[in-house]
Amino acid sequence: MDHSKLKKAQLIEEIEALQEKIAELERDEEQLVYTATHDLLTGLPNRTLFDDRLNLALARAYRYHQKLAVMSLNLDHFKDVNDTLGHKAGDRLLQAVGERLTGLLRRSDTVARTGGDDFMLVIPELGRVEDAAEVARKILDALRKPFVLDDHELAITASIGIAIYPYDGEDADTLMRNADIAMRRAKNQGGDNHQRYIPVMKAEAST
Repeated sequence: MDHSKLKKAQLIEEIEALQEKIAELERDEEQLVYTATHDLLTGLPNRTLFDDRLNLALARAYRYHQKLAVMSLNLDHFKDVNDTLGHKAGDRLLQAVGERLTGLLRRSDTVARTGGDDFMLVIPELGRVEDAAEVARKILDALRKPFVLDDHELAITASIGIAIYPYDGEDADTLMRNADIAMRRAKNQGGDNHQRYIPVMKAEAST
């Protein structure tokens, strides 16, 4: 092989190596972004991505004069699962709950795991305020169906709090806080139910 052909072959090898390095860096960057925006146990959006999606949904709701719902969901007696079956079973249950919630919702909706057995949801483009309660009932019904984990069949329920934009808050922080207050009311009433935020709940929560 003459010198020019050898040099050309070496150049091609260097270009291919550089392209592979760039592709590797891009994959690493994608993984870093995914890790920063998703819950690694369930694959659901985490609080960071949830906040972004909620703010985008609020901007759209404001622009087009639409309603949306923010829901705070907490599993009832989840600690009992960890205590009796172990944390691995608890983790598998959280994964199964995430999959079931995702399967219930529209592509435009968002469900995120925000920590422990806490989930947050954004339901945009509500036709009626009552539609949020219908979604919550659908979720509660779905979660009552037993989960099969290895040799165990688990029945679980949840408590859901609902806050509606613009009636129960006009910004993300207020809506999430009020949805959480309503969820605690549902929890205090025995769980396995949903509650929409009303102002008196805020006073009760602070006492």
